[in-house]
Amino acid sequence: MQRTKYISYVFMLLLAVSFFAVMLFQQCANIVPPTGGPRDTIPPEIVESDPENFSTNVTSPVIELTFDKFVQLQNIHQQLIISPPQKEEPEFSIRGKTVTIEFQTDLLPNTTYMMNFGEGIVDLNEGNVLEENEFVFSTGDEIDSLYYEGVVLNAFDSKPADDVVVMLYDNLNDSIPYKEMPLYAARTDEEGRFRVNNLRADTFKVFALKDERGNYLYDSKGEEAIAFRDELLKPVYKSPADADTAAVEEDNSRVPSYPQDDTLYLFREETGSQSVDRTERDIRGKLLFRFSKPLEKEWSIEPLNFSPPDDWKIKEVTQNKDSVIYWITDSGVRETDSLQFKAEYWATGPSDSLQRLTDTVDMNFRARRAEEEPGELGIDPGVRDGGILELNRDLSLTFDTPIADYEEDKIRLYRDNDTLLPVEHEIQQDSVFLRKYLFVAGWEPDKEYKLEAEPGAFTDIFGRSNDSLAVNFETREQDYYGSIILNMEGVKDQLIIQLVDEQENIVGEKIVKEEGELVFEYLSPQSYRIKAIIDRNRNEEWDTGIYLEGVQPEIGVYYPEPVNVRSNWDIEMEWQINY
Repeated sequence: MQRTKYISYVFMLLLAVSFFAVMLFQQCANIVPPTGGPRDTIPPEIVESDPENFSTNVTSPVIELTFDKFVQLQNIHQQLIISPPQKEEPEFSIRGKTVTIEFQTDLLPNTTYMMNFGEGIVDLNEGNVLEENEFVFSTGDEIDSLYYEGVVLNAFDSKPADDVVVMLYDNLNDSIPYKEMPLYAARTDEEGRFRVNNLRADTFKVFALKDERGNYLYDSKGEEAIAFRDELLKPVYKSPADADTAAVEEDNSRVPSYPQDDTLYLFREETGSQSVDRTERDIRGKLLFRFSKPLEKEWSIEPLNFSPPDDWKIKEVTQNKDSVIYWITDSGVRETDSLQFKAEYWATGPSDSLQRLTDTVDMNFRARRAEEEPGELGIDPGVRDGGILELNRDLSLTFDTPIADYEEDKIRLYRDNDTLLPVEHEIQQDSVFLRKYLFVAGWEPDKEYKLEAEPGAFTDIFGRSNDSLAVNFETREQDYYGSIILNMEGVKDQLIIQLVDEQENIVGEKIVKEEGELVFEYLSPQSYRIKAIIDRNRNEEWDTGIYLEGVQPEIGVYYPEPVNVRSNWDIEMEWQINY
């Protein structure tokens, strides 16, 4: 019995010792964790290649690049730029530390090939990008060494255009970007900059493309943005004595002469033949014609199945010019359920020439009970009830149908909620939007106002009138506003000067024809940008380009810095416009 107790005691003691030994081992193991050393930040390097970089007389379509570490391919077909571009992408494979590139089309004779891998080759562990990422070889006796560089900017705002392919062609036909891949190509970076390397001395057409389909062809007109150089590009060699560069060849007999640092302006062409996209007659007296794109010239309709009087309609063109509304004033025409017209309009056809088009259009009305019942005239005030009207703005009322008449004795505008303080005002129809009326008055700062209209104050062309209307609003204190005084210098062409807020909304716009001072007043305290559009055709709007006609887009450019307006503060500035 005692022996059994002794054995149990020894067993329990050994178990306790083992437990504490394990715990001690774990604690000791956690005291000094193993370290992996500093992160590898060294990019991979090519230590051997077949053929060597800048080799000549290359005949094999297979390139082998051996690196000093293991690498992987990262979106290589999106990152890779090859000149000349290939109809079929090369095939890539990796074995050990060697990347093999096999061209799928025959190499052209006496041609310099350039491959820029972008960020498509990185090391296996840390993703460090290959820095020396260009590989060049020639199938002829020499490596072409000229280059062409510049920047691509968006024409509308002069902001850098990244991921745009700049393409050079030795075929100088204007239609070549539609039909063939270029001889040379390079892609713009985040700053819009590009450089096309290893050019031969020749004459080239320059075309840039936001290549949405990745095929180096301008085959999505209107969807793909483009840019082009007015003049042909002619990079040449000069003797060292005449050169402005230190990039001299080994035999010191000639050096590359590069063209001026170019700026190309990117734009989207207007496209698609014009057509009547949709017609609508949701009420008897309204004919809506919506077009596939904004109207370029005059539009007209001619009745075919009825003979109306001369003044049977009122024409309204929407602000963006993509719709025309005819309001029928003649009751006889209005009651006709089926109306047929011949529509005539000018539009750009498939050949990019302006031509007259005609359509036959049926406009039918199917009466529904709700539409047969007379309704009240709808009114949309330009300021919400209890809202703020800026001191430099007119109070406006917009109606859902054209107004035939209004009675001023049923309309009251007064101050401080006191009908004994009437406000002198003038009611004017808006010069652009015929259903909009302006109450022009000299608003006083920091005051409360009220607009009232009795029932029947406004009557539309269909005989409908308004219900009672009451709108309360107030104005701000004068010293809430700031202003910008802008002195324009170097003005040669007509300019459209726009003041825009941080959301690119146009706050103010002025036409400038000569040097002088512009003033933007009654500005809320916030940050603004100032934009100038060079209005070459003087039509007071921005116009895009037309490639086949050699028409460049109009250029928009911003003042270099935002302008921070403060309350009760005038900011004086100068802007020298450089063309």
